[in-house]
Amino acid sequence: MEIQNRNVLLIYPRFPSTYWGLQYALPLLGKKAIMPPLGLITVAAMLPAACHVRLVDLNCDPLSDEDILWADVVFLSAMNMQKTSLFEVARRCRTLGKHVVMGGPFPSLSPDECVSSCDTLVCGEAEAVWTTFLPDLIHDRLQPLYDAGGAKPAITDTPVPRFDLLNINSYLTIPIQFSRGCPFRCEFCDIIVMFGRRPRTKTPEQTILELEAIRRTGYRGEIFIVDDNFIGNKSAVKQLLPALQAWNGANGDSFTFGTEASVDLAEHGDLMDLMVESGFRWVFVGIETPSREGLEETLKFQNLKCSLGTSVDKIRAAGMVVHAGFIIGFDSDGEDIFDRQIEFISSAGIPFAMVGLLFALSKTPLFDRMKAAGRLEVPAPDIHIDNFGYTNIKTVLPRRTLLEGYRRVMADLYSPRQYFERCFQTLIRLRRPASLEEGLAQLRDEFRHNLRYISRPEAQRSGFRGALAFFTGPYALLRSVPKDFRRAYGRFVLRILRTRPTRLGATLEMLVFGWHFHKFTLDHVLPQLDMQVARLQQTVEQP
Repeated sequence: MEIQNRNVLLIYPRFPSTYWGLQYALPLLGKKAIMPPLGLITVAAMLPAACHVRLVDLNCDPLSDEDILWADVVFLSAMNMQKTSLFEVARRCRTLGKHVVMGGPFPSLSPDECVSSCDTLVCGEAEAVWTTFLPDLIHDRLQPLYDAGGAKPAITDTPVPRFDLLNINSYLTIPIQFSRGCPFRCEFCDIIVMFGRRPRTKTPEQTILELEAIRRTGYRGEIFIVDDNFIGNKSAVKQLLPALQAWNGANGDSFTFGTEASVDLAEHGDLMDLMVESGFRWVFVGIETPSREGLEETLKFQNLKCSLGTSVDKIRAAGMVVHAGFIIGFDSDGEDIFDRQIEFISSAGIPFAMVGLLFALSKTPLFDRMKAAGRLEVPAPDIHIDNFGYTNIKTVLPRRTLLEGYRRVMADLYSPRQYFERCFQTLIRLRRPASLEEGLAQLRDEFRHNLRYISRPEAQRSGFRGALAFFTGPYALLRSVPKDFRRAYGRFVLRILRTRPTRLGATLEMLVFGWHFHKFTLDHVLPQLDMQVARLQQTVEQP
């Protein structure tokens, strides 16, 4: 029997506290989560109009039994970091008699971990199985498994996500996706496993329709283009950016943009200029390591074709702040890698540096190599992926050396003095305004962009009250933080006033984010690393 008007409940599991989660910053900003579940609201748009759809994002709101009992079927999507919450929610829904469908990155890459916790498992991209899945959903005959079998469907027909399902004011930034896939073959990366090495893109028209849908919600602010390598298909990006620039300009520059890209972006000045002119403020790049041997080992050859420090400077000189990811624990890493990472990140002036230990994700070439070598580890019962310092690899560096060195890196990077020094280096190396008029426009734009970092309602007003709140908001935050953090920020602001006053507005963003990074390091990262080192010491001391 056909049942088109089914009640479909979409649930997004909780993330643990992370650097990127900004859990200490969000309350200061009046937000609940950094961004919504793009995958689930895209799937929602693929359902028949007759379906009744609800979304519960557990990072923003609680899940009630009434929500679950309302549903005919429950859809869950999750990343690896959400696995604990994923299984808890699935168990609860099944206990209440609901059919649970799991999909997304973690279930697709680790189906063996998920199959017993759901009634239907979807592996791969939804578009690749939808012609089979949807009729089965409508006729109430869902099968245990829908496997895309590695298919990489075109995304030119992917519909505009259901942004209308969101409580838009709960989120700091709103995501869209332009492309899937990356042409490179980094050994540790699961993107090429999920999405392939031939980047597939949407059309510029699709992207504009998505931005219009977001604008209709009333949202104004930052759009995160979540492509894992935005410039994987450079010719397609060059077609998109003029359309993006024209649309944003015609709509009062409603949005600014950030994205992820490979570091070879630095070699394409025309592309960087187009990005800046279109409203891009920042880009996240995967630097990984200053060690040539480490880059060779992990097949990240694109990072060997340039000076990484020079590449960061080129991107920043074009007008974009550079965030970056780093990895410690390659086989070639010696005991000097910790100092080398600190030195590179500091000299390159990268404020938001995400440093992690090498981890073998399921189905990646690294996972297969470690498994074949017998080097995959089963963690202790109270250690899991949520813990900093966790790796599932038997590393060449002794584990205690690795953990103690990693602890030193994190303690150094997010000490107030070191963090704000990198912030200063970033702001003074950004492209200088060519004229007084451009400088004043830059100051205005930074001011407008950073109003969103004040949760107080009066900060959203124009005129004197809004300007006053812009400065009293940071003052209120600073009164609540330790003196060393407050003093480091004060010195930073004074230096910017003397050397690059047009970037003054950016200091507020760096204050709020920096407080999260500092507090998260002290409350989570260092204690977890200390716990693991203590356990290793106890193991050694046991008779």
